[in-house]
Amino acid sequence: MIGVMIGRRMVRSAYEMVNRGDIDSMMAGWADDAVYDSAAELGDGVTIKGKKAIEEWHRRYFEEFPKRKFTLKSICFQETFPLLSTLIGTSVIMVDWSITETNKQGKEFTYNGASVFHMRRGKAVYVADYISMVGLPQLSTLMKPTVRV
Repeated sequence: MIGVMIGRRMVRSAYEMVNRGDIDSMMAGWADDAVYDSAAELGDGVTIKGKKAIEEWHRRYFEEFPKRKFTLKSICFQETFPLLSTLIGTSVIMVDWSITETNKQGKEFTYNGASVFHMRRGKAVYVADYISMVGLPQLSTLMKPTVRV
């Protein structure tokens, strides 16, 4: 039980780093060989490989959306002892969230999503975002444009 509480605190802390735009602290939790699958409209997204490339993508994201506020709805761990698995082994963490973000033109967007973190010895090695953006316009130039036939 205490491991779950500590694990949830660690996850909340990581999202607070994103809310503040504290990229250096945030990136400390990523493995050098990490892969990030960032979702986009209608399932089109971008796969980013390597900690340095993931950091560069987040820097552009923070520039494009200078204000963001994640609200965490639930945090789920695959393991019975999540803290132990996260720190010394492998684990999977799922976070259900909503976000309100403001782009650099001052337009505000709110939507929901979930992120799945595959962890190895306390570092994110694979992260995938799943976003529900029903009714929203394309939010970011960081995503591949949607091609409609």
